[in-house]
Amino acid sequence: MTIRYLLLAFLSFFLIGNIAAQSRSNPHMGPWRAELRSQGGGLPFNLSVAPSKKKSTFSIKVINGSESFLLGESFFRGDSLVIPFDLYDSEIVARLDGSKKMSGYWIKKRNGKFVNQLPFSANYGSKERFTALKAPSVNVSGTWNVDISVDDKHTPSVGVFKQVGNKVTGSILQTSGDYRFLQGNVSGDSLLVSYFDGSFVLLFKTKVSGKEIKGTLFSGFATKKEFKGILDPKASLPDLKKLTFLKPGYERLNFNLPTPKAETISLQDERFKNKVVIVEIMGSWCPNCIDEARFLAPFYTKNKAKGVEVIGVSFEYSPEMSVSGPKIENFKKKIGIEYPIVFGGVPEDETIARVFPMLNKFNGYPTTFIIDKKGKVREIHTGFSGPGTGLYYTDWVQEFEKTIQNLLAEK
Repeated sequence: MTIRYLLLAFLSFFLIGNIAAQSRSNPHMGPWRAELRSQGGGLPFNLSVAPSKKKSTFSIKVINGSESFLLGESFFRGDSLVIPFDLYDSEIVARLDGSKKMSGYWIKKRNGKFVNQLPFSANYGSKERFTALKAPSVNVSGTWNVDISVDDKHTPSVGVFKQVGNKVTGSILQTSGDYRFLQGNVSGDSLLVSYFDGSFVLLFKTKVSGKEIKGTLFSGFATKKEFKGILDPKASLPDLKKLTFLKPGYERLNFNLPTPKAETISLQDERFKNKVVIVEIMGSWCPNCIDEARFLAPFYTKNKAKGVEVIGVSFEYSPEMSVSGPKIENFKKKIGIEYPIVFGGVPEDETIARVFPMLNKFNGYPTTFIIDKKGKVREIHTGFSGPGTGLYYTDWVQEFEKTIQNLLAEK
């Protein structure tokens, strides 16, 4: 009787589990319009869902403007769909209502530990950003001289927007980097823009009057800033090559740091002698560093045979290589990086000053050094204006490639 009872119990458990799995809806394939419930209201972004090779898993991309970025493989955990932002240590966990609706939370972590969360919802079938819009009565296309402030701290910035109909794309440039691929709409005399990539959370709502723009910017979980701008085709940032420099008496970088695979790398190694070397201070958690790495990875592949080397020096949130090493390796795999990335420690001013004591000051991620064949630092660039900034990015690429080619030509 006991064996028969156990057998029947096992069969019942198997059948119930199988029926539950069959009744669980899969998300509909195609475009989804998603929202986070942020402090500023609904923060929209777009997803694209496609089947994956494994059963009950899905290939999902997050879409912001011209960026379509593949996330980690999504899967079911119990009756919830998990959408991992594997580069940023965060995930969306949502239950499906049928196959065309889902709701849950975006959960932010650090080193695997819970930090905060925002409510999440999504509906299948729409590629729109903001909804319930009025016909546009203004056009925001152009370059804007912008000031972003919180309390008494002001950050001079440059806004670049392109409007087609009521749809808007663009970015905000600052000395520390840019706001990446902003996307939104004009509704009447209002500009509504959002961005979300699993790390950077941004929503701003502004009013446009002639050549002036004014409103509120919401970022992260609790930051609220004032946003003011004037249309100005000559708006520009300070020279990003003059913000970071070497202290008097220094002309070279010098470090000995480990890779996640326990290899120690130094600029004095044979592989870097008589080479033009690019050193990037970065972090796998840094969106602007991703943009620069997406440029440097194919650039290195194309130019390494000509005498170019690249090293990433990554500062991660855990001091333990067992935790930070896999994040660096995942970053390399995700971007397709062939050059080495070493681990510098945690992203704190004291740590960076210890690894790079020759710097006057560290101003932001990424910071990029160009070193000539003799080992001398010839240029230091603070921040990175990525492809979301349009012409600013194109100009940087042209200037960077010209600098490298000139240094390669030197004896």
